[in-house]
Amino acid sequence: MALDYLTDLEQDIDNGATIYACPGQTGHEWNISKSLDEMKIKAQRSANIRKYETSVFRLINTGDAGAEDSFLIVRKILEPGPRGEPKLNWTLVDTKEAAELMRDVSQGPTPYFGATKEVTFMPA
Repeated sequence: MALDYLTDLEQDIDNGATIYACPGQTGHEWNISKSLDEMKIKAQRSANIRKYETSVFRLINTGDAGAEDSFLIVRKILEPGPRGEPKLNWTLVDTKEAAELMRDVSQGPTPYFGATKEVTFMPA
């Protein structure tokens, strides 16, 4: 289920969909959405709770990532949630090499995504 979700997300990005991600309120939780407005609200909420600046990233194909971009990887696939939704521990890394080495391979190599910073929010 989790690998299917990640593969679908990768295909959406490869097909030109605009998808955004921002850190959640806990360390390895990330919010993912096609709506930048939704991500801005969640990023500001996260910045306020964590008392640390929080950025919204646009996910891109790893081949399109440049030196200034980061990479969003799944560090660990967890047991599905109560409704069967995938639960994933995400991590942002700086290099493609780190992404290759640190991604979860317990169920096969997980896809990873280039991440371009769109906007940053400071705690209120």
